[in-house]
Amino acid sequence: MNKNKITLLLASAVTLILGPGAGHLIIKEWKKAIFFITLALILFLILASTFVSTVGHETLEAVANFQNIEQFKNIYYKFQEENPNTMLMFNIFFAGLWAYSIVDLFRIAKAKGIFIKNEK
Repeated sequence: MNKNKITLLLASAVTLILGPGAGHLIIKEWKKAIFFITLALILFLILASTFVSTVGHETLEAVANFQNIEQFKNIYYKFQEENPNTMLMFNIFFAGLWAYSIVDLFRIAKAKGIFIKNEK
């Protein structure tokens, strides 16, 4: 296995572990890395703003010191139960972004000719 294939596998593994765009950093695709990471952050910010607007600032301030993590977990689980469509849409969009990020790594590899077999 040559160095390019190992780098591609490493980039794919890093993306699987750390999230969309992380593997693009390894293969030095800076613009695409920033694009995927930014989209992931936007999705999380949308979810966070929905969470805060639903549970209220007072509730978050009550558990902001994180001395009672169980109380925060209960608030979050209640949010999930009361907002199944929000959670479903977040999960679908984030999973799609994550999957496309990995597919894009292989598209880049194909464009660079990493999968071309050496002729004997």
